[in-house]
Amino acid sequence: MLTAHIIGRQDGEEEDRLDPLSDLIPAVIRKLPSFELTDPAQVPMVTGVLIAAAMGMDTVTWRDQFGTIPPKEALVHNFVLWLLADLFDNLVDQPGATDLLMRETFNSMAAEPG
Repeated sequence: MLTAHIIGRQDGEEEDRLDPLSDLIPAVIRKLPSFELTDPAQVPMVTGVLIAAAMGMDTVTWRDQFGTIPPKEALVHNFVLWLLADLFDNLVDQPGATDLLMRETFNSMAAEPG
């Protein structure tokens, strides 16, 4: 969801926009080694999830086809979320924008009947 939101919320000229496959995903993947606990063996799966998100696919369904998520992979997904949140906050020039977006999303889900 956050990846799709970042892609869809960019203003400006077409040439100024982040292309998810050539800009966004490589930028996130390049930053992962800065997290000491990142297991490099998990990066291909995390990249696949990001590509699925950029293609508008259901990332949970896409990832679930490969079985249970091991703890080392889950940790890397958390780092990716942090990087995407930081990127989104910077794109909209509003610290905490991601937190607000997620709160609004969860509140709206809680308000739905069923």
